[in-house]
Amino acid sequence: MASIELDKQTERRLDKLRAAVRRQTGHPISRAELLERLVEDAYGSRDEVVDMFRTSQAYVADEDSGTVHRPERKLVPGGADRPDE
Repeated sequence: MASIELDKQTERRLDKLRAAVRRQTGHPISRAELLERLVEDAYGSRDEVVDMFRTSQAYVADEDSGTVHRPERKLVPGGADRPDE
């Protein structure tokens, strides 16, 4: 597996996700396994991932609260019409 550099905030978030999985499932998970699952999920919804990079609004600010969030996305599993590339 290739090594990649992550900024401190991304590392913290990744570790918080790992901790949540461990707490809620009772099973430890490695960073690599978590990243593999996240990529698998994103790959199944790759059109939406690509769209996030097409627009400058990958994140949206709520005008009332000022909270910044990522717009909801519907996960679409890959199928015959979306063969692995």
